Amino acid sequence: MNNTMFKVGDRIEMTHAVSAIGGVVSEKKYGSQLLDFDGIRTAKIAMPIYENRLVPLDIGDEYQICFFTNAGLYQCRARIQRRYTEKKMHVMDVIFLTELKKFQRRKFYRLDCMFSVKYRIISEVERTLRERLEKGDFESEEKRQDCLDSLEQIPKEWMDGTISDLSGGGMRFHSSKELEKDGIVEVRLPLSFRSGILPMTFILRVVACTHYEGSRVAYEIRGEFENIKDSEREIVVKYVFEEQRRRLRKE
Repeated sequence: MNNTMFKVGDRIEMTHAVSAIGGVVSEKKYGSQLLDFDGIRTAKIAMPIYENRLVPLDIGDEYQICFFTNAGLYQCRARIQRRYTEKKMHVMDVIFLTELKKFQRRKFYRLDCMFSVKYRIISEVERTLRERLEKGDFESEEKRQDCLDSLEQIPKEWMDGTISDLSGGGMRFHSSKELEKDGIVEVRLPLSFRSGILPMTFILRVVACTHYEGSRVAYEIRGEFENIKDSEREIVVKYVFEEQRRRLRKE
């Protein structure tokens, strides 16, 4: 194993693969971080947190582990070797069962959270105007200004929602209004950093909208970010893992 690719604090995503006692394999993905590595095949990692609760993974269980490093994404199979507390932090040792393999993917760790957001539906007319402005194919500056004016005149009805998870790829939120699959919404997202609250605005494409009968907030909406800048995605990813580290320290 090459330990030069790792550094303390690297993000980790764990997926359950085998139960040591023949139990049910969980479909949940757990986020953690690397605390130490012996350079051979044993790593010390933080105990994961899921839905604001510490998850004491069972000794002997096997997990597919993805390491987010500066050199890229690496994956291997590992077994939980032992669990213990160190400097008031819950940690565990894992032993690698397979060689690390580099791989590419467009998935991001999802942070379970709960806070209010504002969103609005972007109509077909507005989408067309936005696309025209992005292409910039106008006969004259006057035509471009007409397009801008038309965009400004479109009424904007903001609605309330409650976010339940967030990642660099998108988000899930709850609302009393049903949204169409592949519909486009604009979302105002207040991200809370140590330096203060940073208000962000994103365009979201609706991937799924699920109805919950009898629920106060009847619909769960899953969406993916559209046309997001790399710098904006980095801010979201930074928030997700800052919040994850904060919860780990709190535990």
